[in-house]
Amino acid sequence: MTIFLILEKIKMLINNPENFDNDILDEINSILDEETPGNKLSEMTYLERKFLNGIIRLTKPKKILEVGVAAGGSSSIILNAVKDMDNSILYSIDYNEKFYRDKSKDSGFIVKEKFPHLLKNRKLYTGGVSAKFMDEIGNDIDLCLLDTIHSNPGEFLDFLMVLPYMKKNAIIIIHDIFVAPTNLILFSAIRGEKILFNDKNQIFKNYGIGAVILDDNIMDFIFDYFFLLKLNWNYMISDEDIEYIIRLFQRHYDKDTVDFFIKVVNENKKEFYLNKILSDNIKKINKIAWWIPFRKTRDNFRERKINQLKNKLEEKNKLYKINR
Repeated sequence: MTIFLILEKIKMLINNPENFDNDILDEINSILDEETPGNKLSEMTYLERKFLNGIIRLTKPKKILEVGVAAGGSSSIILNAVKDMDNSILYSIDYNEKFYRDKSKDSGFIVKEKFPHLLKNRKLYTGGVSAKFMDEIGNDIDLCLLDTIHSNPGEFLDFLMVLPYMKKNAIIIIHDIFVAPTNLILFSAIRGEKILFNDKNQIFKNYGIGAVILDDNIMDFIFDYFFLLKLNWNYMISDEDIEYIIRLFQRHYDKDTVDFFIKVVNENKKEFYLNKILSDNIKKINKIAWWIPFRKTRDNFRERKINQLKNKLEEKNKLYKINR
């Protein structure tokens, strides 16, 4: 059977994944509904769990990557779905070593506490961005679930870090695409066959989950995904993380693309640096200005001091720039 026919068969099979092999998921579903601090053990709805379970049961991936572990609900669904498949391994990455809702728990604790018999098929990496671990995890990833920070540049960077390690026509699954703009933008931008709930009305009822079968030539349009990084960043990544990411990008993407990434990082480092210092100092300026009795004099004082501060920060900004 040719690759084309195999791909068409997969597309046909997973057109309605939420209705496939639900009995497998139902073996653990009641446990996933148990409460943990502030939420259930699984942060997916039952329909989303069925979608994830169904795609895995249909496609039988050998090498699975999960980026974003949290308590380990999705890890449990994946591991349960592959428990009767020979040589299927889940590689899980979480930036945090501890569960973000309860620092007394390790990231991914559910598997160890509730499903210890499934641990043999999981390798867990915590304490850093994906770029820190991808070479150890290696190539030929059949399926990847992205479910991380849901904020720019979060999933954009996650996707770019894992893409070079994916198989041809691999499957990317993204969670919360109906409530997180970052996730929706990425899902919409990725070139490939899109898979959603068969009942499209669910788009308005759930946090949402979607899958993409990657196009053959997805790497030919890589700059489209780097260009997403020009959207405003909502947080700043650490210098250590930036270095891991740049080294990975240098191995897998061309120089112009990496240089573009460095420029985007510098722009955002500058903005975050300026905003933080400005915010702290404007409060001080306003306290002093409060004592000036005349409004025009008070406004002129504020404007002059803020402009002086901005000029001073612009001069110092070179200390916060990546030089390469």
